[in-house]
Amino acid sequence: MGSSGNGSFFAAVWRGALNLVFPSHCALCGTPLEPDLPPGLCGRCWERLPRIGQPFCPRCGRPVAGRAPVPLEGACGGCRIREPVFRVCRSAGLYEGALRDCVHLLKYDGRRELAPVLARLMAESALEGLPGPPPEALVPVPLGRGRRRERGYNQAELIARDLGRRMGIPVMGRALARVREGPPQSTLTRAARIENIRGAFLARAEAVRGGRLVLIDDVYTTGATTDACVRALLRAGAASVDVCTAARSV
Repeated sequence: MGSSGNGSFFAAVWRGALNLVFPSHCALCGTPLEPDLPPGLCGRCWERLPRIGQPFCPRCGRPVAGRAPVPLEGACGGCRIREPVFRVCRSAGLYEGALRDCVHLLKYDGRRELAPVLARLMAESALEGLPGPPPEALVPVPLGRGRRRERGYNQAELIARDLGRRMGIPVMGRALARVREGPPQSTLTRAARIENIRGAFLARAEAVRGGRLVLIDDVYTTGATTDACVRALLRAGAASVDVCTAARSV
């Protein structure tokens, strides 16, 4: 594992060095980017990102086919059956196509320049769509030490840092910690994900007590990781926790 982690780290460093020497190219189609544009995606690929629009559940953010926008108290069937522990959740786009490719390149291929792309997408739709006053802080979903060492960074924290700068919201990168590691969630069934993540997170009460927080992650899938993080923050005394992700699997 150590060798693989070092390889990923040095590959990411090498790609970063190349971007300093050569003109930046679009991460998806390879088109050279204009010098005055931020790195990451060209305008055409940016427009290809599959956004989530109305109608969607006002509680969990899940797209709902064939329904008009509904007030916050009107939740989808899933939320009525099993009430979420978070206040509301918003995702910027669907976890498919160009957006799925962006997440994978950031998460597994060291393409850190895509974190600001995802943050911009979230700032323009998901975070702005949260009801109520602006949050007091953003809290990224943490990685375990082993996985962070292997990857070289936490993609959720990179997104949160850029999102915080754009929105003028503080980021609490150490308010939440992963204290127990297990198999990657992507390899497990929903029931196994819930068991795998049980008791895996711990929040610092002195950092989160009384705060209106937004949990930041790259993808919302089954919600097992999200629920575990939100529960940890609420147990530590957070006043409320919303969730904001770049993509959502449906």
